[in-house]
Amino acid sequence: MTINSALVIGGGGGIGAAVSRKLAASHAVAVGYRDRQDRARAVVQEIQDAGGSALAVGSDVRTAAGVDQAFHAAEELGPLRTVVHCAGAWDYTRVSDLTEESIDADYQTNLRSGLLTLAAAANRVADNGRIVMISSAAAYMAPGRQASYAAMKAGLEAASRSTAKELGRRGITVNVVRPGATDTERLRTSTAEKAVEAMSAAPALRRLGTPEDIAEAVDWLASEKARWVTGTVLDATGGLW
Repeated sequence: MTINSALVIGGGGGIGAAVSRKLAASHAVAVGYRDRQDRARAVVQEIQDAGGSALAVGSDVRTAAGVDQAFHAAEELGPLRTVVHCAGAWDYTRVSDLTEESIDADYQTNLRSGLLTLAAAANRVADNGRIVMISSAAAYMAPGRQASYAAMKAGLEAASRSTAKELGRRGITVNVVRPGATDTERLRTSTAEKAVEAMSAAPALRRLGTPEDIAEAVDWLASEKARWVTGTVLDATGGLW
């Protein structure tokens, strides 16, 4: 029996690693990474040790050539049914300190890579496939010192809705998962301890999210159970308003 493949862009760490492991129950998974080959290979080893199929794919999805490389690797595993875009990065730059360089860097990582992924997926995902983009609560909460990041994630959400309208005739669903503060290595290394404590207390459920919390939401959207859900944002923040 032919097994479908999934491409998880940014699949080696944090949320992406949890998504890769979760999708491996139903897909052969291409675990994408840009710099941290060690993390991607560790995820692949976990999947293989559990009896699944996976490979690590190094590419720079800020470029069309990098996106093509990642998609090609996933297609080698089987018909491409699911694409998840988990690439992203943030900092805490004040709007008064934004520069052309910092805005361009944000754009390349958080929006251009997403637009290039949507474009490739529109041409290469199988009919009745699934596309899931990872956004951020910053897109609607617009926290201070995240003007550029929030703008890019809001743009990604709009582009995903537009893509859903274009691909619906092929049965392809396009959705967004919007995490809040999630307990990842990046959060812990980039955010002061007091700020992390405040983030933990902010949601209605009174804790940080886990990568597995987000992966469960992605897995549902990638399943047949979500076949009638498209062009929407699934808020996975534990209740942030």
